[in-house]
Amino acid sequence: MDSRSEFQDLVHQYLDSLYNYAHVLARRDAEDLLQESLARAYGGFPAFDRSQSFRPWIFTIMRNVQIDRLRRRRLQAPEQPLEHEKEAEPVASLDNPLCSIPLAPEDILLRRETVEQVREAIRHLPPLLREIVELRDIEGLSYREIATIVSRPVGTVMSRLYRGRNLLRTYLVEPRERPGEKGIGVRNDGL
Repeated sequence: MDSRSEFQDLVHQYLDSLYNYAHVLARRDAEDLLQESLARAYGGFPAFDRSQSFRPWIFTIMRNVQIDRLRRRRLQAPEQPLEHEKEAEPVASLDNPLCSIPLAPEDILLRRETVEQVREAIRHLPPLLREIVELRDIEGLSYREIATIVSRPVGTVMSRLYRGRNLLRTYLVEPRERPGEKGIGVRNDGL
């Protein structure tokens, strides 16, 4: 198998994961980030050590591409914020292997609502925690692989994952306050 075919096979195998990670890093610019990352990865693929896992390697490239993109934006337009309006909602797909078991329509609806609740909660995590939770709990990477991708010690990864999961749990269990409602209460003392 030639290098080009091998690269295409690996990308095809991990394309959903790559897009999801691009969405975690770049939100609305996920497709552009994915395209730029694949181009850079293809250029460096001949040097890729085949004894290593492909997914952490390409995730590292994608993260570095995003860092470079943010730096370029900061240099080009320092007065403009990097994140604009609310991000586009991702569409849940039944092509996911987790959804391969045929379900009754009620079960499908319930599962979609649950998946959307979790995704919405993950979107509200701070970026550093969101990235770690995504890589570990969604992509299933090991602590060591994540540490390599984010260039941090394994202990830092474990700490951020713990904090991210706890914060995620509070988002999913406790009802969320809407902006402006904090501290507003109804006094019911009969007056």
